[in-house]
Amino acid sequence: MKSPEKILLIIRRSLGDVLALSPVINILSRRFPNVSIDLLVNEDTVAAAKLLDGINNVIPLDSHFLAKAGFSSMAMQIKLIRRIFRHYDLAVSFTTNERSNIYAYMAGRISIGTREPTFSKNWWHRMLMDDGYQFNPQRHIVENNVEVLRRLGISIDRIVLSACYSDVAKQKVQSILKDMAIDRFVIFHPTGKFLCRLYPEKQRNILLQLLNSLDIPIIVTGGKGEIDRQVAAQMPALKNVHSLIGKISLEECAALTDMSMAFVGVDTFNCHLAAAFNKPIFVIFGPNIPEIWSPWSNVLQKAGSQSAPVQTYGDITLFQSSLECVPCGHSARCGERDRLAPCMADIDPHVVFNEVKRWLAKYHSKS
Repeated sequence: MKSPEKILLIIRRSLGDVLALSPVINILSRRFPNVSIDLLVNEDTVAAAKLLDGINNVIPLDSHFLAKAGFSSMAMQIKLIRRIFRHYDLAVSFTTNERSNIYAYMAGRISIGTREPTFSKNWWHRMLMDDGYQFNPQRHIVENNVEVLRRLGISIDRIVLSACYSDVAKQKVQSILKDMAIDRFVIFHPTGKFLCRLYPEKQRNILLQLLNSLDIPIIVTGGKGEIDRQVAAQMPALKNVHSLIGKISLEECAALTDMSMAFVGVDTFNCHLAAAFNKPIFVIFGPNIPEIWSPWSNVLQKAGSQSAPVQTYGDITLFQSSLECVPCGHSARCGERDRLAPCMADIDPHVVFNEVKRWLAKYHSKS
């Protein structure tokens, strides 16, 4: 294809999925220096979209509102379609969601969609859209995403996960750290949006007590949701443990992560944010499949390649349960989003701590 002037990328999933598009945006920006790239995302992931460098405009979509019947929902659909219709030289959908693929078809003079492996589920995609690719469950999410570029004939030398933040966010975090009299610190992030990502209270507080013994500041991060408030209420009072749960924005959390020494926490958006800033990571992994969702190493150009109680690649150490059902990819009943996952409780906080302690000893020896 000739050099496109306008591109629309559509990713209507979670915060982490939005961040995983950063390599695609980086490569497109280098390949087409004058291109303008817009991003169509769910409204609850706009904050993550704004952490991506090279985006001209973020188009939010209230998927819950669209799912409702009625005139207002129809009016919103029409308004969106008018805004994007044939407005782009290229439009790409990164999910198999039917509505996302339809948006790509309507928006782009050339459209590419993500296909289901079963032909009967996506036959119409093949008829309407110019090209498509099938998600490979044996490959990491960022490797799947850049497959679109190969379909366009764009060569890929490196896949780099990245994020950015404003000077305003940086200054705000620096001010917070100054008020707390904290210089070097480690981030601890104990939960995701859903209960299945929560590191349970007993194990969590044991780990906090162990990390406290390292005599370095541990900053606990989290959002403003009910699970986060529960974690904040259950935190033990420890000398070196400081909570910023619900007190900073996602952009400020990005700045904080970039300033940190390392990340310790669960498999959620924040561990991928730490990977984008090339931080040492100690991630407690639950139901998800490491081959697809483990933190990506920009240095090694790889992610976790297996399921194991402890695996290390570069500066990333991943902890999993040894239960036979792990990883289930949320297919098992106990791995439902709104329930505590036994595989999270099965991960020994002493094992996590020992790896952090070993890293810290090496860190001090190099200082």
